[in-house]
Amino acid sequence: MTLSLTPETSLFARVGEEALRRLLWTFYARVTQDPDLGPVFARKIGPFPRAGWPLHISRLEGFWRAVTGGPSAYRGQPGPAHGGLGIGPAHFDRWLTLWEETLSEQLGPAEATAMLTLARRMRPNLERFAQPFPEVPVHDH
Repeated sequence: MTLSLTPETSLFARVGEEALRRLLWTFYARVTQDPDLGPVFARKIGPFPRAGWPLHISRLEGFWRAVTGGPSAYRGQPGPAHGGLGIGPAHFDRWLTLWEETLSEQLGPAEATAMLTLARRMRPNLERFAQPFPEVPVHDH
């Protein structure tokens, strides 16, 4: 899912390690303050920036390194990792809005657009896993 085949011209090379790390910390600081998204992350990871956040950001950094053509040992499964969060399309809309705002503040236009495109492509898979499990109707016999 990378946008480039050579490490020297990859999206990761254009963004850079420090900028990626700063982007993720800035973005999730914003997300955790959001009235709709904040409680979801607090429930799953704990209070920002402590609790499980350093590990979470480290995993996210590995993930974004991998999808942008950078060096990464990331071998996770993003879909199942979002399983059962009980969130729906409105949460993903908000996540993407905050992601787009943060990208435009932190990166150049070409890199911001590329990162937003990647996130939009990932959305259907993540959303499928994250939605609440449908309730199974109980029938009286």
